[in-house]
Amino acid sequence: MVRDKWKAKTWYTIVAPEMFDRVELGETPADSPEKVLNRVLETTLGDILNDITKHHIKVFLRIYDVKGTTAYTKFDGHRLMRDYVRSLVRRGTSRIDGVIDVVTKDGYKVRVAGLAFTTRRAKTSQQSAIRKRMFEVIERNAKECEFDEFIRRCLGIAEDPEDNLGHQIAEAGRKIYPIRQAEIRKTEILEEPSGLPPHEAVGEKAVPELPSY
Repeated sequence: MVRDKWKAKTWYTIVAPEMFDRVELGETPADSPEKVLNRVLETTLGDILNDITKHHIKVFLRIYDVKGTTAYTKFDGHRLMRDYVRSLVRRGTSRIDGVIDVVTKDGYKVRVAGLAFTTRRAKTSQQSAIRKRMFEVIERNAKECEFDEFIRRCLGIAEDPEDNLGHQIAEAGRKIYPIRQAEIRKTEILEEPSGLPPHEAVGEKAVPELPSY
């Protein structure tokens, strides 16, 4: 009986979003395409890019459409692994966190969590000023960039390393107090240009256009 159920299932090839060159990420079984929709794949940026220096970045990809036996995904968010964040903490320094909701140039609403570490312990007023600069950098980039480029900058894989948000936040913060390191700790897609949250913008309501594959 169990064997018969597995025989009835089709294996669908999962491909990454266009921003990751639509590389194949694996397969998932289902007895109908509809049951594949909205599945969320948890992987690492290191696995997607085949880059061992990026394995500390978890990436979440949501299946939004199926054509034949190919399941297309869209970026649904990311977060830095806790062990990695803990490794950045140093005694006698300050950790500065900030969360802000922004809208990209092409209408995606994204929640972004920034993170910065100082070289020495900073005063509360200095931490607040750095957090303000952090928000200014994130908002400015969201307004300037379309979704894919904004996410690349959040993940630290922009074509020009100086465009990465971690770099920009560190540079802006250093005008107030010495910054050892800055990163985007987490992103979450709240709303797509259609006005729908990601889990509703699937199938016929999917926003991204499918390329020939």
